[in-house]
Amino acid sequence: MSILLKQLSKIRIELLKKVQGQIKNIRQKNILQQVKIQLTKIKEKTQNLKVQQKAYNFTTRLRDSVRKKIPVIKNNLQSFSKKINLKSPKGIVAVCLVAVVLVTVLSLASTFTYAVAVCVNGNQVGYAFDQHQAESLVELALAKYGEDLGVITKTDDQITYEKVWVKKKEYQANLVNDSSLLAAITPYVEAYGLTVDGKVLAVLSSEQEIDKVLNDFKDHITNPSETNKIISAEFVQNIAKEKVKANITEIKTASAVLDMLIEGEVTTVDYTVEKNDSLWAIARKHNMYTQEILDANPDITEESVLQPGQVLKLCTVEPYITVSYTGERVVKEVIPFDVQTKTDYNLASGKRVVKQYGKDGEKEVTFTYTAENDKIVEKTVIKEDILSKPVAQVIAQGPVRQAVTVATSRGSGSISGMAWPLSGRITSYYGYRRSGFHSGIDINGSVGQPYYAAADGKVISAGWYGNYGRMLLIDHGNGVATRYAHSSQLLVSVGSTVKKGQTIGYVGLTGRTTGPHLHFEVIINGSTVNPLNYIR
Repeated sequence: MSILLKQLSKIRIELLKKVQGQIKNIRQKNILQQVKIQLTKIKEKTQNLKVQQKAYNFTTRLRDSVRKKIPVIKNNLQSFSKKINLKSPKGIVAVCLVAVVLVTVLSLASTFTYAVAVCVNGNQVGYAFDQHQAESLVELALAKYGEDLGVITKTDDQITYEKVWVKKKEYQANLVNDSSLLAAITPYVEAYGLTVDGKVLAVLSSEQEIDKVLNDFKDHITNPSETNKIISAEFVQNIAKEKVKANITEIKTASAVLDMLIEGEVTTVDYTVEKNDSLWAIARKHNMYTQEILDANPDITEESVLQPGQVLKLCTVEPYITVSYTGERVVKEVIPFDVQTKTDYNLASGKRVVKQYGKDGEKEVTFTYTAENDKIVEKTVIKEDILSKPVAQVIAQGPVRQAVTVATSRGSGSISGMAWPLSGRITSYYGYRRSGFHSGIDINGSVGQPYYAAADGKVISAGWYGNYGRMLLIDHGNGVATRYAHSSQLLVSVGSTVKKGQTIGYVGLTGRTTGPHLHFEVIINGSTVNPLNYIR
């Protein structure tokens, strides 16, 4: 371009020198009139000029283009100068004006450029080379926004493209890119909401993702296997899929939603301790276990004295979705050995000697069931196969049996329909174990979990009793009594009359124990017997 400008300047100087020798003989009015005519024609031609740039670096390409056209421009100027009578003052002035205009146009072309201004909702974001490039940049920005989740993003923003004549420095300083576009536009994803009873619980990228989450959650809850045949499974709530427009940050992966469903909805609230409050009273008031309160408040223990005004955290977990299902399960269960006690008058009073050690048996139990999430609500045993029979434990003991501290009734020891005091897994059976003779069964439970009277009766002992911790002893008449030990709280006192199934206390950790459970004994005429022979 610099070469062309030099050539044009040189031509202009040569023409001006020729004009100076003749200009004095020409009347000024006629010259000005001819100049106006020529300027008008040049302006008309200039207005029709359209510059089309073919690359991003306009300056470089324009320079190369001008260099290639310099010979042509020289030829055109020579041809143009031959047609004009340079001896005529009018011709000389016309040539000068043409040269000036050409120099001006080329100077503007080196400073300005055509570009496309990109606007979002009426606000200019920047410039692009042309509209095709601008549209491509918008598509690229939206694609980049959704690439992590592999989804297609769109926008409802109004994006316009306007061709403008702009300074090159401004153009190059404000080129649009994906970052500037994403900062200006509001992208969305056409996704699907997982709704539970009409409420959107989570947003996923597709219907297939929701189906996968629901199927995986069903499998997690029902746990189908060769020994657990699932007959039917359905959701209790109304589950649906709803098409939604969502921000990319609202989209969750299938694995994240599955984890959320498995964990459940955790709600934490602050509770201010009131006068006469206790852990078990607060737990009962909020349908919780004492252990759940202890877990949420690690700075207190079961023996802590609560003060009015003290603030506790109460955490509850509710399932987002409940699966109701039926199935047929095959499990192996322990058949606890029986304990046979024989009086041996050759032994000292109260002494016991194991004549034959007991051995647990095993059976395979097939049962049908109905469950909701992890709770079996109905169970029917349809078959039991004995895999190995138990071997009874034979104990010889002296003529004076170990007496219960509080005297109980005497009788035939006959009782029917004794119920389980707590639903749970037996962690230790009756009889001689590694730690010695175990006078009852231990039923696994959680601190604060209620337990119930096994049969109608009268409380004859209630309170702290050595290794038993907080303990209840109930006389059912006819020589039958039951003991409930390691309680966190007792709900009845000596002299109280209880009914079968009545809540009488809460599972705890008091006394000598390694974990929360209920120690349960059945006592016949002052001697403990295997509870599993009596409870049904």
